[in-house]
Amino acid sequence: MVLAGHHEGMASLTRPAWLTSTPIAHRGLHDLAAGRPENSLAAFDAAAEAGYPCELDVQLTNSGDLVVLHDFDLRRALGRAGRAASLTAASLEGTRLFGTDEKVPTLAQVLDCVRGRVPLQVEIKRASGDNPQILASAVLNALKEDREEHALSSFDPFVVYQLRAARAPYAVGQISGLLKDQPLLRRLAGRHMIANPLTRPDFLSYELAGLPSQVVKLWRDGGVPVISWGVKSADDELRARKHADNIIFDNYRP
Repeated sequence: MVLAGHHEGMASLTRPAWLTSTPIAHRGLHDLAAGRPENSLAAFDAAAEAGYPCELDVQLTNSGDLVVLHDFDLRRALGRAGRAASLTAASLEGTRLFGTDEKVPTLAQVLDCVRGRVPLQVEIKRASGDNPQILASAVLNALKEDREEHALSSFDPFVVYQLRAARAPYAVGQISGLLKDQPLLRRLAGRHMIANPLTRPDFLSYELAGLPSQVVKLWRDGGVPVISWGVKSADDELRARKHADNIIFDNYRP
């Protein structure tokens, strides 16, 4: 797909107030020592009880299931070899997140867990070879019966493009940062968010370590709010508030 031209389905939508007013819990209010690993139902429940919206990671498996897991590889979270794409809804019952009793949840389970209490910032993760249109459509279909004011985001501008083209009824954001693990050209393109003039995100989610950034400031001065992620202390929050409108926090309570 070529990113060229303006799509009539890309009109910006009113951003929900929580997106810039309430600190967002990164992968839930997780505490591994307390048995609440990241991206677990226990972590999302704890965040909802505390009144924090949640950021979470969603992947589409080969079986068509939407699972909530950050890594494409299973080693860190499940302690075994394999790819997240190989998981199925049925196989999740046998998983143990970071050695706890918590299982890898589906997006539907997370929606049921927090429903009516807090909204979600859903980060859509696209593995190599995934069709961005199919991925975006799967997430939108999963959310269509939910009435909360969620927000959607991705590092991948092709996913952001597809969400806009599908007229997603949610605020849609572009995630970026230093991208140190990416090849040089992809890193530079991502840091500067070169697809933004086409996709016109409703908000930016940018790594604290990459702020201040003249590119981010340009978009923020133009009316696009910025959420800073990677906030892990009071000092981090103080610095983030100078360059962003809200924070995504973990291992720290703002």
